[in-house]
Amino acid sequence: MSDARPAVRGVHHIKIPVSDLERSIAWYASVLGARRIPEFDHVTPDGVLFAVILDVPGAGVPVELRLDPETAGRLAGFDPLTFAVAGRAELDGWVRHLDTLGVPRSPVIVALLGHLLVVPDPDGVRLRFYTDEPHGLGPEHVDFASPWLRPDSDPDTDV
Repeated sequence: MSDARPAVRGVHHIKIPVSDLERSIAWYASVLGARRIPEFDHVTPDGVLFAVILDVPGAGVPVELRLDPETAGRLAGFDPLTFAVAGRAELDGWVRHLDTLGVPRSPVIVALLGHLLVVPDPDGVRLRFYTDEPHGLGPEHVDFASPWLRPDSDPDTDV
């Protein structure tokens, strides 16, 4: 028996369930600058659109939004996707951008290595923005108690 394992070449795409495809397409476009790639629309044989592929600037892989209200509801509060940002200045730029759009968000959180921002999509699935630049703080500064880090919580979105 061989120990040779086939190679994985990376991440092909990320799939996020949504309850309302058009609302989510608009939100991801507005918030992330995502562009729909219409040639990759997923359509049933009877012409019903059930998923789209988005190009999110800087993500490195496509993001699929798939119509699946039941799963989207079950994932509310969970954070399946974390975007990397260079440092605190870029994270503060995201804070300003989100505030300008009126998008709910967490405060900036001290995480294990860097700073973190949490943003719920229209279904409550949480997207994270995490700094590549370490904050240099000790573990006593990490905000382990933040409700934004617990999927069973419904944090107050007023910041």
